[in-house]
Amino acid sequence: MYKVVLVDDDVFVIQFLKKMIPWQDYGFEIAAHFQDSSLAYKYLQENSYDVLITDIGMPKMTGIELIEQLKKSNSNSYNIILSCHDEFHFAQKAIKIGVYDYILKETMEEIDIIALLERLKQKFDQERYTSNKHLNITTFLEKNNIKSNVIEKLMKEQNMEKADWWKEQEHLLGMDLSHEHYTPVLCFIDHYQKAITEFENETLLQYRVNNLIDEVLTKVRQKVQIFYLKDTFLILIPLNRNKTMDINQFIELMIKEMHRKIRTILNISITSFIGEQNVKHQQLIENIQLLLKNKDQRFYYQHGSIQYFRPISYISDSIFHDYVQISQKLKELILKDKKDQIVESLYQQLTNIKEKKYSPAVIKDWANKLIFDIKLCISALKHFETQSNTSTDHFIQDVETFEHLECVLEELCGQFLEQVKSINLTTRNKDVLKAQKYVQTHLSEKISLKEVADHLHLNASYFSRMFKKEMGEGFIEYVTRMKMEKAIELLDHSVKSVEQIAFELGFESKSYFLKTFKKNYGFSPKSYKYKDKESI
Repeated sequence: MYKVVLVDDDVFVIQFLKKMIPWQDYGFEIAAHFQDSSLAYKYLQENSYDVLITDIGMPKMTGIELIEQLKKSNSNSYNIILSCHDEFHFAQKAIKIGVYDYILKETMEEIDIIALLERLKQKFDQERYTSNKHLNITTFLEKNNIKSNVIEKLMKEQNMEKADWWKEQEHLLGMDLSHEHYTPVLCFIDHYQKAITEFENETLLQYRVNNLIDEVLTKVRQKVQIFYLKDTFLILIPLNRNKTMDINQFIELMIKEMHRKIRTILNISITSFIGEQNVKHQQLIENIQLLLKNKDQRFYYQHGSIQYFRPISYISDSIFHDYVQISQKLKELILKDKKDQIVESLYQQLTNIKEKKYSPAVIKDWANKLIFDIKLCISALKHFETQSNTSTDHFIQDVETFEHLECVLEELCGQFLEQVKSINLTTRNKDVLKAQKYVQTHLSEKISLKEVADHLHLNASYFSRMFKKEMGEGFIEYVTRMKMEKAIELLDHSVKSVEQIAFELGFESKSYFLKTFKKNYGFSPKSYKYKDKESI
């Protein structure tokens, strides 16, 4: 019940409010009532209350003076004024001191007071809910900080041989690692960044997930432990190995129900790895370490899936073996606005990468470079920076699974297509843009000014002047710069010989390529490839 204090020097008003209003029906009770405002002030300073209903005009201390004095004591009650005055200056004073409501006695009726109580009750209930929620979240954070510290120590293998240390950790967690058997399950919140946005912050997201998992798993086992590590959480499910049951089936049913509940109520999905079943103490710790050290394997599993953990051996071969051909093909398709072929080409390359089982970090490096090189290609269509300068690195780093990477790359390529279309619409000189695209898609050939001028149906001299005026550099200089940038790319990401690179870039001879490369960079291709880049 919320406590109400009544203050009015008119005894009939007090009696009316006490007898005619069904306070308890609406969650309130009269804690005290006074006709003397000074006695009321003393009581209110010494006792807790929620609502003060006071007359405005009283001897010794007016209702407004009473509220002002109480506010000096940091009272946070809701204050309601009863008055015979409907003059503006009284209402103005009441508003100034933050009165919740202002009621005229002449028009006061039971229904009005009840409506007021209903509004107050709703406000109090919401405040209590919010306060309890904040308290629960604070408790959750405190407990999880303890658990996270234990996990961090386990990963660093500190004090693991000391019996006293183990007893301390078991006491903190409320677990018996020496005698109880557990199955560790490592779970990931899918589309984590998006989920944080939808739940306002990381703490609220974890809190809501934690409550649902507790609700599902504690129906079966009372000592389930949940450890949160950012987008990952570890569940330790206690089991009795003496029970005649199919452990695998038992664990799967629990995890499936947990997945279903989270998906249905929170509208998010999780991915789960089930570790070795029914282990204790040292075996359990080793299993936890194995799960956490190999959590990047999640990259190869679909969102929302449940997997029995098996370590993946990643291939050590270079992922950049045929990178130059792949990136060049995609650049050309983007410049030619071949959306369907872009999607097909991406799918083929990513399928090949997935089958070979490169490590997720290596795959993300490959994807980041691919996106960066395509951005450079689009930037080269103009002599000023491309219209979109925003970094795309975080898109790739936030990728959680292979399927997620496919979607992100397809989306980014779609954005690049739109950028090229925008450039096509806004560029001041369409012929210069066509010339740039021609160069970008014919780098493997010998490109002459006359050849491109003929392609554009322009006089060669006119085209040369126009290109230099628009770009700030001559056409041949532009072609050479594009070929040299491609040469650097081939030296970095292929095993081709200098002679092969010269031929692939349309140079008549190896010697001319060497001369051009050194003129542009101040060192030979061989020096660049085999010496420390920073010292060059």
